[in-house]
Amino acid sequence: MQAIEIEAQIDENGEIHIKLPQRRPPGPARVIVLFDTDQAGRGEPTKHRPSPRLARKGARLHGDDIAPAFSQEEWGELYQ
Repeated sequence: MQAIEIEAQIDENGEIHIKLPQRRPPGPARVIVLFDTDQAGRGEPTKHRPSPRLARKGARLHGDDIAPAFSQEEWGELYQ
């Protein structure tokens, strides 16, 4: 398997159009899209939800359960 990196722009329809730099025979390919972290965070913050299986049993998230409980400064020398 070979990988190449190509810069691309997402248009107003949420589409990306790319042209490969080298001619390739027709066939399947795998595409991975990476977003810049400063651009991916624009707009509404991500709202985390419990898995559907747990939600059916009444599970709820309170606050941001994904955020670390302590900052790196609060950990001090223990964070190494």
